[in-house]
Amino acid sequence: MVKLTINNSIQITKSDFLLYCEAPRHLWAKKHGIEKKSLSVFDQHLIDQGYQVEELAYKYIQTILIPQNPGKELLWQKTFSDGPFEARCDALLSPPDLNTYDLYEIKSSTSVDKDDLYDVAYQALIIKSLIDVDHFYLLHLNKDYVRSGEIDISQLFIAEDVSDKVINLLPEIKLLRSDAIKATQETNFDTLPHCFSPNNCQYPDVCHPNLPDFSIYDIPQLTQEKKQRLLNIGIIDAKDIPDSFDLNKKQRLVVERAKTNTVHIDRESLRSEIDRIIYPVYFLDYETCISAIPQYDGYHPQQQIVFQYSLHKVDEPGGSVAHTDHISINKEDPMISLLESLCVDIGENGTIIVWNKTFEMTMNKEMAKVHPEFSDFLEQINQRIYDLGDVVKMGYYLHPGFKGSWSIKNVLPVMVPELSYKELSINKGDEASMAWWNLTFGQIDNCEKELIVEALHKYCKLDTQAMVEILQRILEFSN
Repeated sequence: MVKLTINNSIQITKSDFLLYCEAPRHLWAKKHGIEKKSLSVFDQHLIDQGYQVEELAYKYIQTILIPQNPGKELLWQKTFSDGPFEARCDALLSPPDLNTYDLYEIKSSTSVDKDDLYDVAYQALIIKSLIDVDHFYLLHLNKDYVRSGEIDISQLFIAEDVSDKVINLLPEIKLLRSDAIKATQETNFDTLPHCFSPNNCQYPDVCHPNLPDFSIYDIPQLTQEKKQRLLNIGIIDAKDIPDSFDLNKKQRLVVERAKTNTVHIDRESLRSEIDRIIYPVYFLDYETCISAIPQYDGYHPQQQIVFQYSLHKVDEPGGSVAHTDHISINKEDPMISLLESLCVDIGENGTIIVWNKTFEMTMNKEMAKVHPEFSDFLEQINQRIYDLGDVVKMGYYLHPGFKGSWSIKNVLPVMVPELSYKELSINKGDEASMAWWNLTFGQIDNCEKELIVEALHKYCKLDTQAMVEILQRILEFSN
């Protein structure tokens, strides 16, 4: 292996370069010692999953790729440097007696995206200046693989040749990495572009200092190009967006909430939506956890595991509310007992109300694939689903307190302030996912286990109770 070591006060690693591509201010913040937001337990879970994929990929290379080409030399996770630029390559394979290599970059995703190509292209620009490389591959999980028994390592991965795409990117990468060096040398971050997602920003004090409470970033589905146009004329507060600025109907309604601080109610549309609801009404919510490596037979890579549901039922308008739920915590596939329980709890008639039907309907389709014996039942559920979130998403009821969001976490405190997630020990979906994962695959004593299970019951129950109360408010507003 050839390795250059050049003293330089500035060093740009592969992760640094990708951080720059994400937002130049993010790289500046890292290089200037700004502390970033701490990782959530779910973020750490995804990182840990990546390490597991990496271990299996190494086994795949050793037991599948190399035997297919006997005598190939493997360079595993070697670091190359070219001036201030540095990259650790996952795997380089070289045929015997040839001084050329193929690069394999390992990803835990099931497809290739732009960031993956930039990742490989950054490595390519460095190593091609040092060694001969013939091909560039992304070794990622095979979305079509379905587990049956022990993990079949030969079917788990796909080595996708991205050589042409990578080579075409090299001129752009060369310019970008030079710009990354310049960004680190700036004395003030104000001159550098920031990200356009404050809610997900790792360095909010650098990217979005003094952000107003209701900003242009809260306008739903506002394109980055339009955000930039507003920033170019000095507008960051939603209430300052000119009436002449090009917005769609929903976006304009949201901006008017910021400007007037008043509620918008489209009673005719609300009544039309309510007329679609047939009693008895069921309010359904699932909790899931994603796993890169299939944990059970019938599952594919990056499968969402449905492990819990909460269900509230109202038999007639103004009637009493009944609640049932189920959570599966054992080493077996949790979907089996969950679906058996759901079959008992949900009747054959009536509307099934969810918040964000895309998620629940997709989970039903996925569960039907894994367990086809429940496919008719799950298809019938999907035919009866009504998305209560559409009332906000479509702009039939908008409150300035929503700040452009239709997330139930934003809607509930405004519409039903007496209910709150804040007091719960588990109060977010990713926390619920990790609680279940640790209960199922971790080492937790029985006393702590009981507390976590109870917290999961309370969290999921509030999701469906929230829909019960929100529907009641909508019924009142529609009159």
